[in-house]
Amino acid sequence: MALSEDLPSFDPQAWNTVGAYQVLSSVYEPLVRLDRSLRPVPALAVSWENPDVLTWVFRLRAGVRFHDGSPFSSEDVVASLRRLLADESLGMRSFVSGVAEVEARGEDTVIVRTVRPNTQLASRLHFVLIVPRGSTSASLARRANGTGPYAVAGWSPPSLRLVRHAEYWGEPPGLARVRIDMGMVSDAAAQSVAEGLYDVVEAARRTEGAARRSGHYQMLEQENIFLRHLAFDVERERTPFCPGISNPFRRPEVREAVSLALDRRQLAATAGPGARPADQLVPQSVFGHDSRLLPIEPDPARARALLARAGLARGFDVVLHRGGFAAAAELVKAQLAEVGIRVRVEAMPPVGFFEALEHRELSFWILASGSATGDGLELLEESFHSPGPGGLGVHNYGGYREPEMDREILVAGTLFDLRRRQETVKRLLGKALADRPWIPLYYDRGALAIARGLRYEPRADGYLWVAGVRPDRESSR
Repeated sequence: MALSEDLPSFDPQAWNTVGAYQVLSSVYEPLVRLDRSLRPVPALAVSWENPDVLTWVFRLRAGVRFHDGSPFSSEDVVASLRRLLADESLGMRSFVSGVAEVEARGEDTVIVRTVRPNTQLASRLHFVLIVPRGSTSASLARRANGTGPYAVAGWSPPSLRLVRHAEYWGEPPGLARVRIDMGMVSDAAAQSVAEGLYDVVEAARRTEGAARRSGHYQMLEQENIFLRHLAFDVERERTPFCPGISNPFRRPEVREAVSLALDRRQLAATAGPGARPADQLVPQSVFGHDSRLLPIEPDPARARALLARAGLARGFDVVLHRGGFAAAAELVKAQLAEVGIRVRVEAMPPVGFFEALEHRELSFWILASGSATGDGLELLEESFHSPGPGGLGVHNYGGYREPEMDREILVAGTLFDLRRRQETVKRLLGKALADRPWIPLYYDRGALAIARGLRYEPRADGYLWVAGVRPDRESSR
């Protein structure tokens, strides 16, 4: 297999990256896994219940062993969750935000208490991979020791070798051995696909073309649930990258004008075939999507009128920062110029870009964001709630604050009745869409090149589940 991202560490709690999770989630396991349709299903926990709205009781699977042969128990779960709660440097820590305490009750039961009702906790735990009790960053960096279907057989960067775990408690993976080459850049991937060197390749545009021409591969399209969007500083009276004027993005008319100036079909085309214009904040596969919403059509004349109403008939100057999405950013610049908004695009290295967002240093930016758990309430809590304790507003980089929205988001978290919660989440996402602290642009489409003779069922979140790749016939490969 060839994957585009790097593997920075064997520590499955250290890095919140697609590359690390895609690989390590077949070596380590969570209590609860999201299936390919993003529904919570048992993994290391066989069941869970809520005796009250602040308490979760997880019953653990019996007979599970780590790859080194040691038995799995409630103490490993408690140690894993407490490690995340205690160490702010761990990238997966956000997935236990709002957890107050964790305790073991015997060998097979774990009690989790939250600071507020958290209907998403089971889905969030999909991203919390369990490590053996006593694990440290140093010990995990030296040796991977999970309970998953694959064990690590060797690591010579950038190549990782996995071997089927013979004592695995569940359905064994279809492939006895896997080599994964990490950090495969587009040009190298396209060349290797042309030569048929890999069986599974994450297909960028050039790679996809080479795979289709080779005849060796079948192409599997994957949904990408992360929204490409524009966002604004909507909080400060003066914002650093709009010289000479008060912050225009505090005005609802200006945010609406930006939205109406954009042709989303053209923007989606910059991402290649299969990308779709985005007319709301979550795609169809995410809980809270509203099929009743209409497409957002471009209307430059109305955009100019709205700018005039805001006292900006001559437009204004602004810097659009980006960490990626070069083609989309340039097209946004061209489309906004048509209504008088003069944009200068400034590229930043990804690390610096996200640091600038964390420190609230930008005025206008393009970003990909989404609900990794498949639940729109996650997006509401992390991106549209005012910044607060327990992970609330952790990704609210623009300072959007709406007290009534805050109150209703917290109420939504108490609704364990799925139908009521779905309607509430739909309504709140619709309000956020109407207030426009974000401007949705498009959803990209991922693809996998899979060698003929193998089969794989794509996931709604676009992640590759390594253990899910199988021969067409259940013979050893």
